[in-house]
Amino acid sequence: MGFLSKLFGNKTSVESLQRAVEQKRYADAVYLADELNNQPLDQESSKLVAQWRATAGDGLARLNLLEGRVKQDSGKLDEANDYFALALQFACSDDVKEEIAQARQLPFEVISTRAPDPGAGCSTCGSADAAHSDRDALADVDDAIHFDLILTSYPENQRERYHHRGKDFVDAFLLAHGGNDVQANELFNNVKETDRDDLYWFEVGALQARMGHLTQAKSSLEQSLQQNPELFLAVEALVQVLLALGQADAARTFVEGKIPAENEDDFSPYHALLVTIHSQRHDWPAAVVHVRHCLQRGYSDPAFIALAAGVMEKVGDIAEAEGLLKRLPSGGGCKSNQINLTLAEFYLRHERELEKVFSSFNAAVKQDPDNPRWRLRLAQACFARKWHKDGLQLLQQLADAPALPAEMEAEVKQLLAHYGNSPQ
Repeated sequence: MGFLSKLFGNKTSVESLQRAVEQKRYADAVYLADELNNQPLDQESSKLVAQWRATAGDGLARLNLLEGRVKQDSGKLDEANDYFALALQFACSDDVKEEIAQARQLPFEVISTRAPDPGAGCSTCGSADAAHSDRDALADVDDAIHFDLILTSYPENQRERYHHRGKDFVDAFLLAHGGNDVQANELFNNVKETDRDDLYWFEVGALQARMGHLTQAKSSLEQSLQQNPELFLAVEALVQVLLALGQADAARTFVEGKIPAENEDDFSPYHALLVTIHSQRHDWPAAVVHVRHCLQRGYSDPAFIALAAGVMEKVGDIAEAEGLLKRLPSGGGCKSNQINLTLAEFYLRHERELEKVFSSFNAAVKQDPDNPRWRLRLAQACFARKWHKDGLQLLQQLADAPALPAEMEAEVKQLLAHYGNSPQ
């Protein structure tokens, strides 16, 4: 079910994490890795995410360590210790943790002249030099490896088929997933007629949807399903396109037609799609029926769990909604005061666990400073804790930000109008 958001390019992917590490955007990479850990991953993908999360964590730790040393060298010990604490929060390898520990105790001059030990580290943790080598190696990733990286976000039972594609298809695929939609579309048009199978029409349909050509996307995805009615990738994508076209009834009829009257145990993903459809129509009782079906059969896709929690909250079953959200990973490492951001938004709506809510959104803002959603949620958490001055400052930052989404801009204006006139 989580593949739905991938259709429009919103889902965090392994290749986006790879690019962040390559570009040494360590804060982004840490955030992306934690987002990926909230998604279902196979063993290979989990290994890659863990490796790059460690590389990014150490990279971010070293940046904070350097800042701390500069502050330490200038005599600003309190500020230095703040940077060292932040560095320790992100550090993964023993080498980096050791450097931080020594920096907190010794003068900068001693630390800066410490000779590196080429034999430091171990085969599982890796030395600092090994981490740099890994990052250098990532910069040399060729198209074949990039292709494999993209496929790690695809259902495992489809990946082998993608490995038997022709060059035009692969080149177009790489361009499409790199955001080069126009060039990708041109290359897809060059693929031979005999090679235009169900996967071809799925990729073309997904590309057309991302480009906003929804009617064309619908036709392409229907062509994919004519060739292979069981291709769930195309089923998900077609549902998303139909909903975007305002054809919720057609989407519901289409999915219901895929579910047999008996032997429904293997059709939970289709019931999850019906939850999505009924939720868009605000038909919460109908959505609950399909939520119950999936939960009774142990369906645990993280995207579905988050959606199911929202449905249960809408019908007033707050306890079950909370229990479902607690199943999602926090993405906050071993820090017990952080919770997953979907649960944090739930608690914020109900004005509960406000200390954890504030801590979680504060960490999200630091890790993803360009995402206005978390800054808005942090402002709301400040208001919930009666910290009006801090909340107003955050709101003003959002009000001054360029290209704020219309819905968020309206929410910011509403909050400013309310709290800007209230006693501080």
